[in-house]
Amino acid sequence: MTMDEPTPAPTAEEPAGPHGPHHDHLAHRLRERAHRAFWAVPRGPHAVLLVICMVLGFALVTQVRSQRQDPIDSLSEQDLVVLLDELTTQERGLRTRRADLQDRLSALQNAASQQEARDEAAQNARVQAEINAGTVAVHGPGVVMRISDPAGALTTAQFVMTLGELRNAGAEAIELNGNRLSTRSSFTSADGRISVDGTAIDPPYEWKVIGSSQTISTALEIQAGSASQMRAKGAVVSIDPVDDVVIDSLAVPLSPQYASFG
Repeated sequence: MTMDEPTPAPTAEEPAGPHGPHHDHLAHRLRERAHRAFWAVPRGPHAVLLVICMVLGFALVTQVRSQRQDPIDSLSEQDLVVLLDELTTQERGLRTRRADLQDRLSALQNAASQQEARDEAAQNARVQAEINAGTVAVHGPGVVMRISDPAGALTTAQFVMTLGELRNAGAEAIELNGNRLSTRSSFTSADGRISVDGTAIDPPYEWKVIGSSQTISTALEIQAGSASQMRAKGAVVSIDPVDDVVIDSLAVPLSPQYASFG
């Protein structure tokens, strides 16, 4: 006797949902509408706001790109050639102008240097003329010559000779017993007294001379010169070099009798 196999129990169907198939269908349709509403074109104020935002965004991007763009990039090849030619012409003109200005500057500098040299030469000539005329105080290296004449034997001839030797030796300023000698100085004698430019002087005589001490000493001590002749007349002559001879006496300028300016 065989035993019959047990009959399996019927399987229950899975429920479609807690509220049934109709509820699930409605939920699906609701999700689809929400999706379409999300991507649909907005209406009313929302659409206006979106358009304004889009326009502003586009304008902002365009402005930024235009500011970053090099103006030369927008030129054509022909325009670039023309622009390059114009720049080359301008550069050539500027170089020419620069060279012209440089030449004018050099000319002005040369003229200024020449004028400065002329002014300096004129100033030196004026100072030298004043020194020669004895109208300014001076000092400098030179010699001091002292002469004693106990016998009173010296004459104007020895003084004229001494003055000539000093000038030939390059003396720049000369003073005798406090009297400034100039190019117009002269010696006279009256009643046994010697006068220089009308002023009588007495021994001992003191010559102050500015110039090269060695050259002046050599000129005075030359054989048969003024110092030698004065010693031959019994005078005592000493010539001493001095580092800084001061001559502060001034000659009285004489008005010309015949010469006129111009």
